[in-house]
Amino acid sequence: MAKKFGGIELGGVFGGYEIENLPVNKLPQEVASAIGVVNSTPLLGATYNPIWYVGKQVVNGVNYLFIAEDIRATKNKDKSIVGLVINVPPGENSMQGEGAKVDRIIESASLAPEVETAFATVEKSLCGVSYKPVMYVGKQIVRGENHYVVCEAKVIYPNAQPRAVVFVLNIFEGKPSIVGIMPISAGAKDEQNLFGYAFTW
Repeated sequence: MAKKFGGIELGGVFGGYEIENLPVNKLPQEVASAIGVVNSTPLLGATYNPIWYVGKQVVNGVNYLFIAEDIRATKNKDKSIVGLVINVPPGENSMQGEGAKVDRIIESASLAPEVETAFATVEKSLCGVSYKPVMYVGKQIVRGENHYVVCEAKVIYPNAQPRAVVFVLNIFEGKPSIVGIMPISAGAKDEQNLFGYAFTW
């Protein structure tokens, strides 16, 4: 049976996680400790600034899934939006994040062909901002289907900083349209969340 969250049938990476859906100012201690240990690891080549905590998965210890800024140790501190999976191995002091390490960095989403084609079609119609799919969240059956995709949004000008957004795409009778684009903010109020709106009509 498909996992659902707020009416959304979770897919992709999200489908394998127990969704906790928390802003970074509300992280449980073990989650905050894990990201702290990772960022204090020498010679990593990057630091990870969490924007949103998605949830956890119990596999060979615990995996924690974030949407994060990947900040490279370069002269310009180049940034990108990624999915970040941190693993804390079994038998470690999880409250202190002992042994935490980067398990996986997700730089681009794998979209189903129909969704990929629809996304490319509507993204071309937008001006001034480019959107790169990072993680597929899932779908919601409404008038057609709404598809939720976490994207890296970048205003098209030199040295623009990327932002994380949830891009909601509707496909009805083979025709794609944009339902909405919601920024994901590390400083979000408690009532805002990754699935903060689910348009139906």
